Amino acid sequence: MSVLSPEVEAIVESGEFAVLDLIRFDLPGKTVGYHRGGRPFTYNGLTYLPNRFLEAGDMNSSVGVAVTTRTIVFSNIPVADPDDAVAQIEQYDYPNSPVIITHLAGVPNTNEVVGILVSNIYEIDRVSFNDDALGAKGAGLLTLTIELQPPGRSARGSTLVKRSKAEQQFDNDATDTGFEYVATVGTIPEEWGQVSR
Repeated sequence: MSVLSPEVEAIVESGEFAVLDLIRFDLPGKTVGYHRGGRPFTYNGLTYLPNRFLEAGDMNSSVGVAVTTRTIVFSNIPVADPDDAVAQIEQYDYPNSPVIITHLAGVPNTNEVVGILVSNIYEIDRVSFNDDALGAKGAGLLTLTIELQPPGRSARGSTLVKRSKAEQQFDNDATDTGFEYVATVGTIPEEWGQVSR
């Protein structure tokens, strides 16, 4: 059974379709989107800015308790556009902000979007700035790398911080009431070397 809409499934089966990669950041107080096209593109009421989103990045995962991570790369940081939130990301409280990466299917050589191929939700884990090449006027450019992890418990690991009941229910079961009776995360002291008792 396919989870694609019938329209998307039909265009995929035809073998002739275009893929548009979109990335949306829901930063506190600001929502901004990017794509790899040459001009602004509006989808679901949000205008996605062009060309700065270089790579959808690597995905790393493994069997077991390790989480799937993703790295995305942006170029030409900073820029003068005041609406460009990624260029000013340090001004926002960005850790754990939602990021949605969506791949749309469309009709080739048109602006017609048929539907969503796949969409993934992540949270921002870490942001780093790397030196890049020089611009046309000799000014140094920066490349911005954003590391993403899936939302929820698996991304944060054991933080030894009490989770909220809502967070517990989001990660596990909507009817879970276990955290009403839990106060702290248990710790076990480890003693190293010789211990005199």
